[in-house]
Parts: sequence; C-alpha cells; structure tokens
Amino acid sequence: MTIYRYPLRPPATGNTSVENPTKEVDYVMFQRKRIQYDDSNGSAYYGLNIPNNNVAMNSNPDRVYIAMPQNLSTQYAPTYRQVDVGVGGMAVATGLGVDSFDKAAQALQTAASDALPEFAAKNMMDIVSGASQFLGLAGSATANDILALSKGKVFNPYTEQLFSNMQFRNHMFSFKFFARDDAESRQINHIIKYLKKGALPIYGATGGGTGITIGEDQDGKGAGLIGDLDDRLNSIGAARFYEVPDKFDIKFIRLDPNGDGSTISADLHHKIHTSVCTGIDVNYTPDGQYNAIKNATLGVEDNAPLQVPAVTVNCRFTETQLVTQGQIDQGY
Repeated sequence: MTIYRYPLRPPATGNTSVENPTKEVDYVMFQRKRIQYDDSNGSAYYGLNIPNNNVAMNSNPDRVYIAMPQNLSTQYAPTYRQVDVGVGGMAVATGLGVDSFDKAAQALQTAASDALPEFAAKNMMDIVSGASQFLGLAGSATANDILALSKGKVFNPYTEQLFSNMQFRNHMFSFKFFARDDAESRQINHIIKYLKKGALPIYGATGGGTGITIGEDQDGKGAGLIGDLDDRLNSIGAARFYEVPDKFDIKFIRLDPNGDGSTISADLHHKIHTSVCTGIDVNYTPDGQYNAIKNATLGVEDNAPLQVPAVTVNCRFTETQLVTQGQIDQGY
C-alpha cells in the first residue's frame, strides 16, 4: 500500500509546546475501487442504487490524502413538479380512498356537479373560437379569460406540488498545490495521476464475447449464431470494449500528519456514498502566467516531478446511491 499525501510535511514542525507543532490535519481521503464482475454469472446485477444489493469490490491498495480545500459543501436536491390536478383529478384522488360503491358513486356525482360549469364554459369558448377562425376573426380568449373579464374570477386548477424524484449528490473539490521541494513535487504529480487514472476507462478488455449463454434445450441455430458472434468479438480483441472507470471512496478524516496513514479515523462532517469521477481539470498556470522551475529531472514518467511550482486541480464526483431519510442518522 502506498500513501500519497499533501502537504507532504505538516505546516508546523517541532517537539515542544513552545514550537507548537501541528498535531493533526483534516484530510479528504480518496481511494479507488472496481466492481468485481463475474462473467460466468449472466443474471448478476451490479447496480449500486439498489438497497442491500451487495456488489463485490476490489479496492486499490493505494490512497490519497489531501488537506481540506477552501470550500467544502454538499447539497440535497429533491425534485418536485407543479401539477394542475383539476376537479376530475381531485375526484379520482378522493374516490381511491372510499370503501364502498355508494360512497364512490357519490364522490363521482359531486365531482361531475363541480366540473359542469367549467366544462360548459370551455365548450362554449371552443365553439366561439372555432367560429371566429372560420370567419377569419381575431381573438383567442379562453373560458378563464372571459370569466375574469365578466365575473372577476377564474376556475381553480387545484395546483399541487408533487414529489418526483431525488437527484444524486454532486461533490466538487478545488485543490491548489504548492511544491516546496522536489519530493513534494513528485508527490503532487502522483496524486494528480492517481485521480486521473480513476476517472478514465481501461482500453483493452478481452475475451468473454457477448456474455450470452444459450441452454441445450434452446434452438441450435440460435446457439450457433451466438457462437459465431463470440468468435468475431474475441477476434477483434482489445479494440472492442472499454472497462468502465473506477469508483471512489471519499472520506473526511483527521490524522497525525507524521503517521503512516494506514489507520483511518472516524468520519468528519458527513459521509459520501461510493462515487464516480465526472471530471478533472488540471491548471498548470493557476496564477495567470506560466512559471517554470529549475529542475534537473525532466519528463512525464510516473515518478517525475512537476515542472511548475503550483498547480490547481478541480474534481467533480457524483454519488452512485441516492440519500434517503434513514441515512441522515447514519451520517450522510
């Protein structure tokens, strides 16, 4: 297991109370993981938004710890829609709760009586509007328009706000890295590559064909077609498929900056469901102009240092599971 951490050293070092060293630092921890797909089980479902659907994961042994960003927030976004229920809709909603035929008939009669004025006015205006169009006359007034002009009132549409669904929470992190020496520069580069790798698919999944299996009792022709298609896809090889990008575990934790990071503390602020990275922006000129540093090591290989003193990284993550009431008490 490798721990990539920024800052590489605590802001204040020392051993005495006079020196007032940094005892603990709050970090955002990122750890990548991948779903463990079973190609032999064609009926398996790997969705993460189904309660109690235990999906096997392979966790990346490496982790990233980055000191808290300047802005830290979350949002909960239930979606509602405005619906004009109308008299008929009110009658149906009321009728669903009755427990006898007589009560249902009475509810429908009441609704029909209430709807009659609106029905008559609408039909009258439809006739007038049709006649006006036939004669080439101007005018497009509705029943509500005429009622407002003549009576100073309009029909009540019985508008309601109705719950539609929940939105997956999004989390945005903006980090600014300052490399104080060569070792920290390499550490920052490792962190950026770790996050970028987790956001991208793997090009080169091979084998497996279509993944469709035909039983012995099925039509032999169908099995032959699937077999031919499997052979064709396997012959194409690595160019045919992408393996989906990694998922991320994200936690807010407090750790000793001089420790090895192998022990994770209790969560801070709120928990985050397993997430996917929906975008990474890396800016090598965060201060508006390009500034290079004198560096004996050039290149872009895995352990190379940065060639600039400061970099900003903006990451966007979206959770794969919706938050419900019961999970608030669990810390989400």
